[in-house]
Amino acid sequence: MKKLTILALSNFKFVFTFHQKFNPKTVIYVDISYKIEFEKKIEDVDVHFFGLASGDLNPIHFDEEVASKTKFKGRVVHGMLTTSLVSAAVARMPGIVVLLEACFKYTKPVRIGDTVKVVGEVVEKEKNRYKLDVKCFVGENVVAEGYAKVLLW
Repeated sequence: MKKLTILALSNFKFVFTFHQKFNPKTVIYVDISYKIEFEKKIEDVDVHFFGLASGDLNPIHFDEEVASKTKFKGRVVHGMLTTSLVSAAVARMPGIVVLLEACFKYTKPVRIGDTVKVVGEVVEKEKNRYKLDVKCFVGENVVAEGYAKVLLW
């Protein structure tokens, strides 16, 4: 059985900066047609972290030799990693955001090194609950599309 080193790190540190202060008395509203965008280049390390975090170690994501024999002709990014960027996009909405529901259809593969752009638009709202239509792009190509429902406060 072939063994792959999924991730080897030394002296690795994360630093987070929060861009908003939370006031629980503030009520946040956004209008229909409010738009969100987020863009990220998917690196090999992202695929490795996602595989470890999710437990999805399918060789199509990690082993070029195996992946080259599939219809994709090479390694591809996890679909769920691609659409996890929707979480990053909605997190940039005003206030505190809770992702309640998401549903996506994957239309094209994403490759390591591709830049994924998430574009979303509020299409429904009821009090502080919002539904956004969402698309993920690589260049001009839609690679995933669907919706996300969020709670804002």
